[in-house]
Amino acid sequence: MGGVFSKKSKSPPLPAVSEQDQAILQLKTQRDKMKQFIKRKEKCMEKERQLAKQLIADGRKDRALLLLKKKRLQENVIDQTLKQLDQIEKMVTDLEFADIQQRVVEGLKQGNEALKKMNSLFDIDEIEKIMEETREGAEYQEEISSLISGQLSSSDVESCEEELAALLAAEKKEEEELTLPEAPTGEIQGPSREEEKPTAEKEKKKEKVAVMA
Repeated sequence: MGGVFSKKSKSPPLPAVSEQDQAILQLKTQRDKMKQFIKRKEKCMEKERQLAKQLIADGRKDRALLLLKKKRLQENVIDQTLKQLDQIEKMVTDLEFADIQQRVVEGLKQGNEALKKMNSLFDIDEIEKIMEETREGAEYQEEISSLISGQLSSSDVESCEEELAALLAAEKKEEEELTLPEAPTGEIQGPSREEEKPTAEKEKKKEKVAVMA
């Protein structure tokens, strides 16, 4: 009897993980990694915007516009990649895995390539080279130009130009505020009664002298 109670009860076997489950997990993991990466790199994009403002203040609008175009390209890469991952995840969930297995593998591959591409775009140390009036700065400017060449639509370029115009307007407004004199605040004070009193006394004396004459 004691032998019966001494035996350990076997735990139920874990359910087998299917290839479909593994694919969904891989896609979710990759998407989460990408979102974390994007969150970390938001600071870099803000840095680019600040550098663009500095370039405008220095009168280098061409470089400022180039930097804004680069930022726009990064935003496009992020949006496209996240949409692609969401779409593939829905396909894996809704359809037969065997029918789309190759597309899932291709999607994961493209996601990894997108991460590498974003990593090269988001190098904050490299970005600051555009501020330099050196050969290295000029080479980096050419590198960005070749990177974004043909990858932005006309609406993207228009959006970048509008952002540049907004930054220029903000810069002009700041300059005007610095040069304008401050308007006086409060009421303008006239002469006090004590100041008026000697004047009145002088007038009386003048009248008295005139009468005596």
